[in-house]
Amino acid sequence: MRHGISRNNRFLVAIAGMTALAILLVGFAYAFTESERLDIQNDSQQTSDLWAAATRLAGDVNVQESAIDDYLFSADQQAVGRFEAAVTDETAVTAQMKAGAVELPGLLGAISELENAMATWHSSFAQPAIAAVEAGGGTALAPFTRGSSPDEEPINAALAELTVQLNLADGDLRLRDNALSVTRTEATVFGLGVLALSGVFSLWLVRRFGRTLQKESLRNGILNQFTEAISFAADDTAVAKANLEALVLLVHPDAGVTHVLNHSQDRAVPEAIVGGAIAEVLALKTLSTCAGMVRSSMYVSSDLAAPLSVHCPIYPAEHGTLACVPLVSGEAIGVIHLYWERPRALPVEIRRSVAQYVAHAALAIGNRRLLVALQGQASTDARTGLANSRTFDRALEKALASRTADEPIAVLMLDLDYFKDFNDRHGHPSGDEALRTFAEVLRSCMRDGDLAARYGGEEFAVILPGVDPAAAVTIAERIRARTESRIMSLAPGITDRITVSIGVAAAPTQALERVSLLRIADDALYQAKVDGRNRVAYLGDVVPGPAPTAAEADASPQATDNGQ
Repeated sequence: MRHGISRNNRFLVAIAGMTALAILLVGFAYAFTESERLDIQNDSQQTSDLWAAATRLAGDVNVQESAIDDYLFSADQQAVGRFEAAVTDETAVTAQMKAGAVELPGLLGAISELENAMATWHSSFAQPAIAAVEAGGGTALAPFTRGSSPDEEPINAALAELTVQLNLADGDLRLRDNALSVTRTEATVFGLGVLALSGVFSLWLVRRFGRTLQKESLRNGILNQFTEAISFAADDTAVAKANLEALVLLVHPDAGVTHVLNHSQDRAVPEAIVGGAIAEVLALKTLSTCAGMVRSSMYVSSDLAAPLSVHCPIYPAEHGTLACVPLVSGEAIGVIHLYWERPRALPVEIRRSVAQYVAHAALAIGNRRLLVALQGQASTDARTGLANSRTFDRALEKALASRTADEPIAVLMLDLDYFKDFNDRHGHPSGDEALRTFAEVLRSCMRDGDLAARYGGEEFAVILPGVDPAAAVTIAERIRARTESRIMSLAPGITDRITVSIGVAAAPTQALERVSLLRIADDALYQAKVDGRNRVAYLGDVVPGPAPTAAEADASPQATDNGQ
């Protein structure tokens, strides 16, 4: 899941970046075009002013020409005044137009051309005409008859060029305005296109998130079911099977096997198998060659047929995909092999979930084994390895409650003779060794179903299900004889031996409940002590057979060791 979400986040960042870039570009385009629009407005206003000035200038030219014509025919001084006023206005308007046409070289040229043409007309026609009128006489006026000025044609050409240049300026403004509109339209379309694309990607990403969340929900559902299943699992095999079933639902392997180390830690047993997987009991040394065990983490060979691919000796496939997943909870518990016939069948983003499922299984098995170990410590005497008194009492209660009406049960109470003197002579370490030696003697005399316990100090107790009083006394005598014959080496050159007194009680002959039965056995033990120790006492009516000698006791076949 982690990798999948990370990829989605990268897509989300890319979409956000695209959207932000589109907004920035559109904003920049609008900011740029807004500045251009203001320039166009200013230039348009300036062009309008130039058009007005050009119209005014043309009027001044017409006024000058008409005023000279009027003056030539009427000699009216008012015509000269109109002429001079028009000349003054022409000069001012020309200067104004030059100042406004600084960035329009063509228009400046046309204005200069008109200015030169007017200057030539002034010097060659207007001023001489005024002077001729003032001089008087028909001969002086003859050259200035109406329409005879040769310099009006350049003036008209200059005015026409002025108009052409102003039209060109207007055309340039229209082109700029059109380009501005196109730029804004393109920026808008680009921005809307990117936003639409971002929207499409966002919808795709939402669907992708939905599928990711759906897959994650499915994985969590499988994990919850698996966790619940292993909480009810009776043993390691049930946990291994539930784990493999969960992995099948999660990643659908074509085959799979779970090897779990046995409690003795000497071999790995295939506890769960799917799809006809290769499954054999493995020696501990063989298990350690697995690639996942070597790495102490999941190892995946994505294509076993590819050059330099790692092949697992435990699951020797030659093609496809193989995942080796160790079961580890503080220490190695086992390993799971998942196999797919096609290569690259286990995506990277799902491997974390596989490891999580296997970790849950390893933790469940590890906790179960730890609990068993703790329970064993709680029910066992640490010094001798035998059951403790609490365990003995519960076992005796259970045996008495579950016995049939005519089924006998015998109880032995045992106490080492003169144990305090033994400790005083040899020290407590030797006393501990004596306790352990006696525990070994008890184990050697127990059968399947019997239970031996250290009841307290140097006192021990034994439950013998299905044993009548006579057989119980025989077993007790065997224990006593083997104890007496066992020589202990306590230190270099120092040996010693211990003896034991034993009291026997039997149900249902003497009692039917735990407290009474133990009290009777304890009374018999006391009687054995009174009678001189190193003996067996039974307070009932059964006459036991002859006690075995030490040699006979040692020659007797030993029973199965289950006294712990």
